[in-house]
Amino acid sequence: MAPTPSTYVILLRAIGPVTHKLMTMAQWREASEAAGFVAPETLVNTGNMIAGFDGTEAAVVTTTVGVLRSFGLGDNVVPVVRKPALLQKLMKADPIAEAAAERPNQTGVYFFASKKPDFDWLKRHDGPETVHVVHDHLIVDFTQDVAQSGKLIRLIDKNCGTNTARNWNSVRRIADRCAARENA
Repeated sequence: MAPTPSTYVILLRAIGPVTHKLMTMAQWREASEAAGFVAPETLVNTGNMIAGFDGTEAAVVTTTVGVLRSFGLGDNVVPVVRKPALLQKLMKADPIAEAAAERPNQTGVYFFASKKPDFDWLKRHDGPETVHVVHDHLIVDFTQDVAQSGKLIRLIDKNCGTNTARNWNSVRRIADRCAARENA
């Protein structure tokens, strides 16, 4: 019997209406399956995929980049890959429980391409946002409309490198779907 491939969560950076003209989520699933991913499943329309893959996390990134470039997507569309267990740990930590329940669209979980982003700059952050570091990810309660937090978002980009963010509800949905796949 062949071993079961590992499950990975692939979160795309810089996906949206412009990129959807080049690659729909259905096309991404089909191309990913052709590239060796097992049972690729996308959630919502913002570049979230759960799929099995017989290889390392680095191989998932390399293979995904190949799929993305085959659609003509530029270098700004980057896959950030995580294992489902990490998403479960983030959910369990739940440092923004009240904000996530009351205003989930004003929350964010930042996933970084780098395994060890630099968070030293947070000591100097004095914005209205509340920022938590959990398992080398930032979990942010923006406390307001995210669009008003441009300064913080620029600081995250400048100091932590390539990243992608999802609101708390999206991360919860992805984590729940991963759990359902494991229990199927």
